[in-house]
Order: sequence, then structure tokens, then C-alpha cells
Amino acid sequence: MSPLGPGDMSLRDFIETVGSVDAPHGAVSTAAVAGGLGSSLLLMVAALPQTRSDSAADRAKLVDAATALASVQQQLIETIETETAVKLFTARSLPQASEAQRAERSAAIQFALRASADVPLEVMRLCAQGLQLAATIAAHGNRAASADVQLGVALLHAGFDGARSSLEAKLSSFTDAAYVTSVADEMVRRTGEATASTRAAESSLKALPA
Repeated sequence: MSPLGPGDMSLRDFIETVGSVDAPHGAVSTAAVAGGLGSSLLLMVAALPQTRSDSAADRAKLVDAATALASVQQQLIETIETETAVKLFTARSLPQASEAQRAERSAAIQFALRASADVPLEVMRLCAQGLQLAATIAAHGNRAASADVQLGVALLHAGFDGARSSLEAKLSSFTDAAYVTSVADEMVRRTGEATASTRAAESSLKALPA
């Protein structure tokens, strides 16, 4: 039975599948779903007829943010299918009777590992971008929807953290020190961006009247 993509199953099916020991969807897929759900809440807030100050400037900011966030959400959905497709089993099952075969197997495993690392790194990038847009929506969106914005931000941040944790666990398997350094540097940079955007969104929400 081939793994189902997000377009082939209900949310209930996905949740139950993640809980299976044979699940084709793992932590990174779950992180992407969290980011996608957070994006949905923020898109809803951006589409509300009333903005923070009911100004044309607010509406323009929200329209631009919603357009970019819809693209982020679509890419997060696509990463779920990508993670399902990225497997190391083929590389690990290659023959290793001779030194040449072992070298070929090792190279194939490293190649597959890089492919698998690209997915959580992309989820981190997308969630960080989503959090930047969340800060804009928090600053210009409907005051009455602050709870929705807060949950959207929390889900995007959870998606970011989940992808980062998964990527950190993978890095110890790489033999290319330069590659590990490059990924680690990007992780630090993206974490800084995500933290700053989260704080900006939370600051806007705290400024709202009770």
C-alpha cells in the first residue's frame, strides 16, 4: 500500500496515521501541518471586513500579507508529500560486500540524508516567513480576532520548532562538516528571525485593549 498524501486523506485519517508505528508521516509532516493550520487562522483574520483601524492602509497591508501567506501555506502542504517520498531504505539496502560497494552505499546514504534534511529546513524557512507575515496581520488585523492571531502564531512557531528539532537530530549523521556548518548557521539565522517575528506579533497583540 503506497503512502497517502495530504490530498488523499481526511484530517482524522492524518492524525490517526501519525500515531501509527508504521506512519509514512512523521514529525516534519506534523510540523508542516501545524504551520499550515496557523496560516489558515491568520488568513481568516486578514480576510475579515473590519481591520484594526478600518483604514485603507490597513486593508492594503492585510491583502499583501494574505497573498504571501497563501503561498507559504501551499508550500507547507507540498512539504508533507515530499517528506513521505524521502526515504533512506533504498540506500541502506545497497550491497556492501566490497570496499567499493561500501563506499557507494555510504555516498548514497549521505545523498539521501541531504534530501531528507532539505525538508525540515524548508519547513523552518516557511514557518519563519509565515511568522513575519503574522506580525503584519497582528498589527493591522481586526482587534476582536486577537485570540485567533495568537493561536496562529503559536501553531507556526510550533511548526518551526518541530522542524528544527527534527533537523538537529539528523545533523549528527552527516560526514560533510562544511555542509553541517552551513545548515547549522542557517538554523541559527532562521531561529533569530522566527523569534523576532513572534515577539513583534505578541507585542501588537498586547497593545490591544482588554
